[in-house]
Amino acid sequence: MRSRSIKDLSATLGCGVGPIQHNNKWFHLVLLLVVLTLSETSGFVIPVNNLSRQHEQLTSLAAKKKKKNAGMTFDNRVAYRNYEIVEKIEAGISLLGTEVKSIRDGKLNLRDGYVRTSYDGRSCVLHNVHIGKYSGSGAYFNHEELRPRPLLVHKAQALKWAQQVDRSGMTIVPIKAYFNEDSLFKVQIALCKGKNVRDKRETIKQRDEKRETSRIIKSFRL
Repeated sequence: MRSRSIKDLSATLGCGVGPIQHNNKWFHLVLLLVVLTLSETSGFVIPVNNLSRQHEQLTSLAAKKKKKNAGMTFDNRVAYRNYEIVEKIEAGISLLGTEVKSIRDGKLNLRDGYVRTSYDGRSCVLHNVHIGKYSGSGAYFNHEELRPRPLLVHKAQALKWAQQVDRSGMTIVPIKAYFNEDSLFKVQIALCKGKNVRDKRETIKQRDEKRETSRIIKSFRL
């Protein structure tokens, strides 16, 4: 009688006692709290095996989501061609919900981006990086594509780079963006100095030589 009552309760809440049919993890958490409360007040028997199975399925879904986002990277190849990298660090970034969804759809362009430090040199802001509008949201709830976005950088590091930018005429540009293993979006920014025409030609020459060498190696293996 008790197990039948649990089945009736699960069917009423739209879940069932079999494999999970609902993909919302918050729904299952609320369901678990309801079952625990009723078990204490009415003496229902909790199906422990079923709850553990649901927990395993939720964990596997979260792991698949992390794995899917972990391989997504965006490179700024123009920065490597136009600048000489002096120092680089990983920074967090403050994003809106629609921006994160657009990035997962591949709508991010770092080509024209640059970083400016604040007047007191204690923070950094990312400018002119294009994130396309999210197609699944209306215009009112969407974001501005080129809005300034605060970066999460240590104050000492930001102050150090601000001084080098003022004294040596260097610039700060984003060179890479990616989702890390924890599905957090990170931006790799670099302190750079501009290349002259000769340096750019040398970079192009080295790139072509490397490409030709890799082509010869591949053909030799075949």
